[in-house]
Amino acid sequence: MQKRSLFLNTFRIWFITFFSVICILLILGSQAYIIYDNYKLTRKSLIRESDAILETAFRKDLSIRHKTFKHLRKEDDIIAPPPQTAKNTIKVDMSKYNDLGNNTLGTIDLAINYVVGTLVPLNLNRLDSITGTILKARGINSTYTVNIIDPISNKVLAESKKGMKGSVFVIHSKILLIDFQRNKSLQLLLINPFTSIFKRMGILLITSFLLSLFCFYALWFLFRTLARQKKLIEIKNEFFGHTAHELKRPVAHLHMALEALSNPAIDENKLKKERYLAISKDATRDMSEKITMIMTLSMAEEGVFNLNYSEFDINSVITDLREKFMALSDKKIAIQFENQDEKVIVRADRDHISQTIANLIDNAIRYSKESVQILITTQKIKKTLVLLVKDNGIGIKPEKINQVFEKYVRLNPEAGSPAGFGIGLSYVKAVVDKHSGRIELKSEVSIGSEFILYLPV
Repeated sequence: MQKRSLFLNTFRIWFITFFSVICILLILGSQAYIIYDNYKLTRKSLIRESDAILETAFRKDLSIRHKTFKHLRKEDDIIAPPPQTAKNTIKVDMSKYNDLGNNTLGTIDLAINYVVGTLVPLNLNRLDSITGTILKARGINSTYTVNIIDPISNKVLAESKKGMKGSVFVIHSKILLIDFQRNKSLQLLLINPFTSIFKRMGILLITSFLLSLFCFYALWFLFRTLARQKKLIEIKNEFFGHTAHELKRPVAHLHMALEALSNPAIDENKLKKERYLAISKDATRDMSEKITMIMTLSMAEEGVFNLNYSEFDINSVITDLREKFMALSDKKIAIQFENQDEKVIVRADRDHISQTIANLIDNAIRYSKESVQILITTQKIKKTLVLLVKDNGIGIKPEKINQVFEKYVRLNPEAGSPAGFGIGLSYVKAVVDKHSGRIELKSEVSIGSEFILYLPV
């Protein structure tokens, strides 16, 4: 049943992941298509605008040249064609230019340009300046050049700007034929008109980018949530297993002691009776401490963790704990207690502070070899108590130091390692934080660990 449930959960995770990836790819694909389609429409629009701009610029230039031509010829109203001679007479066979109607300039414009050009030829620099003014007026901020090209061979005969390099984003206008003989034509090139293109596509690009970011964030959040849920399930199962194991030991001791005390013959042996009573008290206190830690962490998460402040001598508490652990432990223990002052009076929750120090000593014993050396020091600096607990244990790996105070996390879950809930150090952190203090940890593998508590007094 458990394997089937695990399989179903794994299948759901993979299905959701696959479906999410497909949706993101579809969204990105549709957005990419919309952007590309919009780019093509924008490019076509710019080509049409470049055609109109080149035609307008040429006609303005033609108007200027026309006025100059009239001034030179001293004509007021009309342009008189030059005398018809064998030398300057042009016979145009229109059947050769059936596609002339496709040219945006009309026959009259071509005729005027031909007549005016005999005295006032086209000035490419002036045409470039006029084109730039029109581009600026239409909000197209782009590098450009106006070229005179051969309409048949498409060879560039002259450029308004030299050294203009090509690019993928060059916009070519249509070729504007400016004479009947097809000797010359004009073409406007917009070089990298990014400003105009992105101005028109800006909202779409930004929207697509934000939607893509949101999709990736949603997928990342999904993965993180699923990973956390999986980790919580594993931690919960492990926690319940360790909790049952840890509580089973004091319950078994208590049951054994009560069974022995229920025997009427025990009254005749006072030493045994006192021993079993001591075992019962220790087992009860052990269970009570573990239950208190679990309840404290639960209340801290819910924000209802309160302290019962009182004034007491912290050195006295440490001395009692030192004697207790040295008497009960099966290992060879040396606990050295150094204090600058005989008494250090603090105002705190005695029970929680005592349990905090007990947890640090217990961890030092658990995660040490057979010979345990523990150093405890207290020092009062102004209004702060500095309490140090140092051991010669197995130490903590550098990559796991940040996980030390996480709830239900055991740093040494390998087989044969000391049993525990994984809540001892998280309880220590919760108590210290509740007292508005802080805790520091220094540790080296195979050398030992050093916990430093800073508590306001």
